[in-house]
Amino acid sequence: MKALKFLDKHFEEIIMVLSLTCIIVVMLFQIVRRYVFNNSLTWSEEFCRYCYIWMMFVAFSFSIHLKADLRVDAVINLLPAGPKAALDLVSLVICLAMTGFLFYHSFGTVAAVIKTGETSVALHLPMQVVYAASVVGYGVGTLRYIQRLIEFLTKKKEVAQ
Repeated sequence: MKALKFLDKHFEEIIMVLSLTCIIVVMLFQIVRRYVFNNSLTWSEEFCRYCYIWMMFVAFSFSIHLKADLRVDAVINLLPAGPKAALDLVSLVICLAMTGFLFYHSFGTVAAVIKTGETSVALHLPMQVVYAASVVGYGVGTLRYIQRLIEFLTKKKEVAQ
């Protein structure tokens, strides 16, 4: 149970830290190889690009987890508590529907890439590994919105009692 709570709290952070660490280490290695040994790596740019892609899709779900997702709330903050709560609920449901839609369709994108058998140029990495970042990002984002919706609804029940 402790492991699940830890993952719930830190899953995105772990992946983002690992991705950023890999980018830094590989880029530093590339700089040393290029300017000290006059022999650059052929795969470093591609590797860092793919790590960045993974990091950005995971950062999407992390922003949802932190409740820092993008929204314009200048007018919402002026509303009284009742309409503001209703608008927050509608907003959560719409965001959940959008991330669910993107999650569902990301499987089709990955399946289409699998059918092509495409691999990356320098790393010879199957491209479905790169495209799977969308499945993970949108999937975890959908779970985070479900968590927020449950939290919103349970807080409303507690206030009503």
